[in-house]
Amino acid sequence: MPDNNPTINNLMRAQQKFISNVLAKDKKDIQVFRMDDYPTIRKILFNNVKNAISQRFPLYNDRYTLTIEDVDYDDPEDIDIAKQKQAIMDGASVTRRLRGTWVLRDAKTDKEVSRTKRMTLMSVPYITDRGTFIRNGHEYAFSNIMRMEPGVYTKQRDDEVSAQFNIQQGTGSGFNMMLMPNTGVFKIKRGTATAPAYTVFHDLGVSDDQMKEAWGQELFDKNKAAGTDEKAIQAANKIYNM
Repeated sequence: MPDNNPTINNLMRAQQKFISNVLAKDKKDIQVFRMDDYPTIRKILFNNVKNAISQRFPLYNDRYTLTIEDVDYDDPEDIDIAKQKQAIMDGASVTRRLRGTWVLRDAKTDKEVSRTKRMTLMSVPYITDRGTFIRNGHEYAFSNIMRMEPGVYTKQRDDEVSAQFNIQQGTGSGFNMMLMPNTGVFKIKRGTATAPAYTVFHDLGVSDDQMKEAWGQELFDKNKAAGTDEKAIQAANKIYNM
């Protein structure tokens, strides 16, 4: 979150608090970060791969059970720019090795039959702070191919602060929530239609007290004034009927 403008920062925090405290069914499911926050995206990527491998086991049949122990990365979490450059020059890839120990047990007695040394399970691609991957000496960017995980992504362009709500596929339509810094009014944008956020939240059953708690009295008064006239209602109806 930028720190050069205290007013903008306060409004961003109010927006994120509203997202997590009012709209979320389960606050643990909400992850708020900037779309270009690649260190956070990288950490989530590595954790998700590690968890996916760990949760895939045990595998078993009538005779044996195959498990995996001590699953973790051996390489550093951060790979500096010098090593990235060297990988490009050497025609190499930038990855982190996910390692673990395979253990085979008797399915009936649970007695250990065989155990490997700790070994590499897979090499997980490393996303750089530029949002790219380095493979075989070439740097690839997949900005038009990768699909973001469901969640809320915030960004700031000039003085305009916005949050993109990326909805899980098949459960609804995504939308953006924007802050108009000159007026302090939050707006919801879906497709080409834009409406005051107050109008939409009110129609969804969010109470004035909830919005006032999240935004504070001053912002709440401005947003309610902007979201209760006929023009605001018509704009909200366009969002609903798209």
